[in-house]
Amino acid sequence: MIHVIGDLIIDEYWTGNVNRLSPEAPVPIVNLINKRSSLGGAGNVFTNIRAATNDVLLHGYKDHIHNYIFETLKVEGKLEYTEVMPHKTRIMSNQYLMSRIDHEKPIKETIVEDQFEIDNPYDLVVLSDYNKGTIKNPQTIIQKAKRCIVDPKKPLEEYRGAWVLKPNKKEFEEWTGKELNPKQVLVEARRARDELNVEHFLVTLGPEGVVYVGDYIEHYPAIETEVYDVTGAGDTFTAALALCCFMNMHMYQSIIVANTMAGQAVKPQGTTCLDNDELDKEIKRVIENEHSNHRSQGVHRSEHDDLFEV
Repeated sequence: MIHVIGDLIIDEYWTGNVNRLSPEAPVPIVNLINKRSSLGGAGNVFTNIRAATNDVLLHGYKDHIHNYIFETLKVEGKLEYTEVMPHKTRIMSNQYLMSRIDHEKPIKETIVEDQFEIDNPYDLVVLSDYNKGTIKNPQTIIQKAKRCIVDPKKPLEEYRGAWVLKPNKKEFEEWTGKELNPKQVLVEARRARDELNVEHFLVTLGPEGVVYVGDYIEHYPAIETEVYDVTGAGDTFTAALALCCFMNMHMYQSIIVANTMAGQAVKPQGTTCLDNDELDKEIKRVIENEHSNHRSQGVHRSEHDDLFEV
């Protein structure tokens, strides 16, 4: 079983046309055409995993107003009520984000964190922490899980001992206290893995790909594609990585698949769900290439010696 625990967010999208400016102020008037809502944050990770398997449970907080979303999706797991779920409303026109309205209150309850348990020590746990209050002490989750994949937002020290720790570049630079070029990311990632006692340390770099430090050291270039919306791409990466690890694929195979699926997630607008057919196709492709040199999926060292040799 895969357990997803963390901050559940409502992502709402209002789309329309803009033909004129408001007479009240020099701002565009959006004529509303469509409204849709989806689960974001840990909910997006769960939805992506559920697209591929029913062996997944969701742990987090919902509110009464948006309970219909959980009923529609037939979400299984341990869900408790809080006063207000984090809610992000994006106003869009012609694929452009015109404005975003956030409505949230810090989550004060502790029941989800306090009562989190897994029945099987071999279950996989995904901790998706957006620092909204669901997880106040990550160690209460990490220490209960043999394998815990962490998508962090708090200072990285709080996730010490995680099986997989996956900050993005901004989060990693906050930990190091400085801006980093690609070579420095690799050097600092090696230090972070040792200091934080993490088995697998990944830094997602957006258009620059992914750096991995663990059983080996590697840089995986981003998949070249036309980017429309990066919303939820990190969640898609996490979900695909978790699915592959749940299947006991090698870590390098899991990263290749996750990197490819995240590249596909930036094409549509808004948070999107994993395409199960595309996921199956990519997993089969990677497994069929098992006997080829896996580093061919990473950088060609001769072309990037100035960046990644240390």
